[in-house]
Amino acid sequence: MVKGRYIKKVVRKAHLWLGLTSGLVLTIVGLTGSLYVFEPEIISYLERELYQTKGQQNIFTDDIEMSLYVEEMAKKKIESIQWPRRGRKTYTFKFFGDDHWYYLDQTTGKLTGDGTGLGKEVFEFIFKLHTSLTMGNTGRIITGVTSLLFALVMLTTGLYLWWPRTKTRRKIGFRIQWNAKPKILNYSLHNVNGFYFFLPLFFIGITGGSFYFRDEVRWVLNKITFSIPAKQSEVLEDRSNYHLDDFMTVQQVLGEMDKYYEDYERRNLWMTKETESSFSLAYQKRTDIYPGPDTTIFLDIDPISGKILSEYHPDKLPTGDAIIAKWLLQVHFGEFGGLPTRILWCIAGLMPALLTFTGAKIWLGRMYKKKRIPPKNR
Repeated sequence: MVKGRYIKKVVRKAHLWLGLTSGLVLTIVGLTGSLYVFEPEIISYLERELYQTKGQQNIFTDDIEMSLYVEEMAKKKIESIQWPRRGRKTYTFKFFGDDHWYYLDQTTGKLTGDGTGLGKEVFEFIFKLHTSLTMGNTGRIITGVTSLLFALVMLTTGLYLWWPRTKTRRKIGFRIQWNAKPKILNYSLHNVNGFYFFLPLFFIGITGGSFYFRDEVRWVLNKITFSIPAKQSEVLEDRSNYHLDDFMTVQQVLGEMDKYYEDYERRNLWMTKETESSFSLAYQKRTDIYPGPDTTIFLDIDPISGKILSEYHPDKLPTGDAIIAKWLLQVHFGEFGGLPTRILWCIAGLMPALLTFTGAKIWLGRMYKKKRIPPKNR
């Protein structure tokens, strides 16, 4: 009995001080994460003039014709094409020597002069805040470590402290005491919400930490699944005799894209003007947000011959690497189950703020109680 009380005291201290020291970080990451779950829908509404088409029918016969039209309109050479996806129905283009993105309504032929809008800028800031607290690599370390500690220590210790060991506790441990006194209501909000959102928060925390510690997580998964690590991309051949004048045009690269993965949607294309680099092609299973694993395929091709230099295909990866490629983003943002899990994940992102607030109130209440009671009567 004494040993059990000592263990519980240590667990409570660990839960308390980790919560107090990391609460602000978890609150910021959680709230921004909730917003980012529905980023495609929000930004497609805020940027509807750029994201939505005016008509229904594509006026171009194919992507090659469209690329010729865009280059003629812009009087520049295309560096990248991004196909419609995730709420954006228009095509986006980037040109060599220009840092801006341009949006094409393929039903009218209208090309925007500059595709930088308020919604995109807002979510770029939200993303930086979510991933790094706008503090660069230092912030990424903080959010990565905090996310893992939250999942592995704070949630598990919270579950241990919540666990209803008596019949009376079992009666009240699964429902919020809305009609109770403020102190008990606060305690109930902290414990009951922590229990019901344990699994979503655990998976969010684990995957959140995995973004920074990706190599370490990959190593663990490969060990658990007895997988041989994926091979690195092939080393590019000697290109000392390569000339930019010999590089394929974007129209020729689009022709190369037709040769591969006809059953997949095109995702993006990146050209290059560097002789030591390659052209990058990407394909995806679907353009909308869908339940299940993500399948995105990347190819690097030679800029002159079109020869495939490397291929990244989730279905061809070792098990450990495939889990990360297919499920990391899907689980972190709740997309693996479609709209129901996205809604649940959005609500779960609000929980760190609630748990931090109610947890701090519990601690302050206990500190106030200690000050009121003389030491000899405690």
